[in-house]
Amino acid sequence: MYYEFKVYEFEESFRGYELLKRLNLNKEEHLIVVDGELYTEDRVIKKDKEVKIVKVTSSG
Repeated sequence: MYYEFKVYEFEESFRGYELLKRLNLNKEEHLIVVDGELYTEDRVIKKDKEVKIVKVTSSG
């Protein structure tokens, strides 16, 4: 799992909201991308997937 140039390893599957909670990230400010596909926070992320957390920024 990648977030802000850091790599994290997890040994189990979990839902997106659990991942964000473990990393102390706000679900309103971050997107979960799994193997190139945008995931909602209620979807299960399998442990063997490539996950990227993207911080959402506003320009306005």
